[in-house]
Parts: sequence; structure tokens; C-alpha cells
Amino acid sequence: MPASLQFAIIAIALLGFWAIIVRPARRSQQRMSELQHGIAVGDDVIISAGIFGTVRSLNNETVELEIAPNTVITVARQAVVSRAPDPAPDEQSSED
Repeated sequence: MPASLQFAIIAIALLGFWAIIVRPARRSQQRMSELQHGIAVGDDVIISAGIFGTVRSLNNETVELEIAPNTVITVARQAVVSRAPDPAPDEQSSED
């Protein structure tokens, strides 16, 4: 097998690895970073420990979450993994 063909096969394999593994991971990391820097006071979020809370204050590195009435915890901004989903319409009516 010629050396140029071997090089082409290795290059195609590396390109495939990048397209399948690296690129989606980088996109996911970028979305997470945008989420963590886009949260605002009053947002309902979920942290990596599975705790739901409402953002009460923000600093560059930390977020204060109210997880129960008069219970506020301070967590690293990187601990926020998603926004809490809005309650379903039938759950809202049962709370009223």
C-alpha cells in the first residue's frame, strides 16, 4: 500500500473522529457555558446534584439559590446544569 494512501486513510479516520466525538462535545460544552452565563435572578434552575431552586443572587463565580422558603444555598455557577421545566398546566391548576 502506498504511503500517500496510508496517510489519506489516517487523515480520514481523524476527520471522522473529530466529526463524531469532538465536535458534538464542544457544542454541548458551549451550550452549557451559555446557560451558566445567561441565568438571571428569578430563574428556576437545576444544579448537578439534582436540586431545584430559584436564583436569588449572582456573582461571577457563585449563585445563591432558594431551595425552600427562607432556605438559601450558595453554589458554584458551574453547578447549574439546566433550567427547570415549567410546570404542566394541570399541575398549575392543582396548586391554586
